[in-house]
Amino acid sequence: MNTLLKKIIIDSDAKNEIDDQYAITYAVLSGAFDIRGMTAAHFGKEGSMEKSYDEILHILKLLNKNGEYPVHKGAAHAMPDKKTPIDSDAVRFIIDEAKKCSKEHLYIISIGPLTNLASAYLMEPWIKDKVKVIWLAGKAWPKGGLFFNNRNDMNAAQVVFSSGMDLTLIPARGTADKLMLCFTDRKYVKSKGEIGSYLWKLFMRRFGIPKSIYDVVALAGLKSPDWCTWETCPRPRLLNSGTYDHETTTGMITVATGINAEMIKKDLFAVLKKAYLPR
Repeated sequence: MNTLLKKIIIDSDAKNEIDDQYAITYAVLSGAFDIRGMTAAHFGKEGSMEKSYDEILHILKLLNKNGEYPVHKGAAHAMPDKKTPIDSDAVRFIIDEAKKCSKEHLYIISIGPLTNLASAYLMEPWIKDKVKVIWLAGKAWPKGGLFFNNRNDMNAAQVVFSSGMDLTLIPARGTADKLMLCFTDRKYVKSKGEIGSYLWKLFMRRFGIPKSIYDVVALAGLKSPDWCTWETCPRPRLLNSGTYDHETTTGMITVATGINAEMIKKDLFAVLKKAYLPR
């Protein structure tokens, strides 16, 4: 593996929507990252973490990468409060990988709730100096609001916000939702091997209605920062409502306030095409 590539762990509630599957596929096929492994996250329903775990394995099998990356089970539910971590294989894996980092950082690409990462921090607070977090969550900056990933574990989100960890936020609404998949994209996805057929099948379960593939942005922004517009500012306090208290700040936060959806989508399709060119 190219040692210059950024080390990442993808923490995913993969069975929640269809965008996690696109994001994992993009990360694996792009060759742009040193993927240390993947961790399964819940999405607020009983048995959801197990479903996410199985979905990650399914995606890797379709990519012919079965067994190539460690995949670990995370918390089955949200944290009960802001002081009680939920131990899991995923948490131990995050800690172990952070421990291996010396000068470089470990990027946690969180495209689900922050339960696993917050638990790792509460168990081993020193990891805050070893990891950089990219989190896809919430409504449009700077107001914010409850939406998907923050709603599924607000305790964990508030722990991470106040932890001092290097945090990059990509709002789902107002930023990442600009990356849309449409029925006219069929030719760029469906014919691209088993994984392309499966990804398109997921999309068509919605009867071809255009769909934001939010989570891809979390990887694309790390691969090529120029594809996003960034703002670095004082880190607000995250309220239970998912909104931000900008009068009470601690440290700094980086926020994606815009994306070049055309370039990101073009790159996603190029990665799929390159990976599945006829031999």
